[in-house]
Amino acid sequence: MRFIKSRDVLAITGLSADQLREWTVRRALIQPDVPAPRQGQQALFGWQSVLLLRLAVVLRSRFHVELQVHRDLLLQARKLLDGRSFPGLWGSTLVILGLERCMLLAPYEALPEEEDAILLRLNSHLEALSQGFGVTEPIAQLPLFPAIGLRRSEAANGEAEPLPVRVEGGRS
Repeated sequence: MRFIKSRDVLAITGLSADQLREWTVRRALIQPDVPAPRQGQQALFGWQSVLLLRLAVVLRSRFHVELQVHRDLLLQARKLLDGRSFPGLWGSTLVILGLERCMLLAPYEALPEEEDAILLRLNSHLEALSQGFGVTEPIAQLPLFPAIGLRRSEAANGEAEPLPVRVEGGRS
């Protein structure tokens, strides 16, 4: 896993050095992946921690969520991100339900019915992380499309004729 230093986290998240120190050290809302070995040295952060910090900034600034009170929610979100691949999150949404629990929705997955929720779309945050971690191009997963959506041409009766689908072994 690649890590970045605290000063780089400031640029990606928009936090001040005091805010980052407050959130990661004093209040321990979001832990750095590698704490600073001693005073005057920088902590190191992986992409999941930086993503969570960006999402916390949005919760605080746009939705006026008191982060200290909802520390467990941040821990739940971190557990959801652990073990996930960076490209696998493109198109996903972090859903915060009643400020008590959260879940990740994959693209095209439906929201739970009849529950109030805060939706945090991840693409813009993943884009910022791509740039901040020095990835030359954003790593986006291309959506898969069904082969039945392909059409060759209009048939005589006005209906489109499906293209043959080639599968392994040369069969169509």
